[in-house]
Amino acid sequence: MTYHRVVAATQTRDPYPVYKFYNEPEEWVGNGTVKISCKDGKVDVTIFEKDSINIHRLEVCADGPVGARLTEQTSHPERP
Repeated sequence: MTYHRVVAATQTRDPYPVYKFYNEPEEWVGNGTVKISCKDGKVDVTIFEKDSINIHRLEVCADGPVGARLTEQTSHPERP
């Protein structure tokens, strides 16, 4: 009989994420893996935070002057 040890390397995504929203952010700094998607006149930037389950998103729209909205996932206030 063969046994395989399975160890979860990372936490699962939060089923009830908490977010902060920034419209037209002048500057924002994060650390992680970045995914960029460009289609239908819109640019979506997704940042997978390093050593965390948090995901941050930046949407760039081009309906006239360029606009942007940053969505930052944060920890639950009642959790450490």
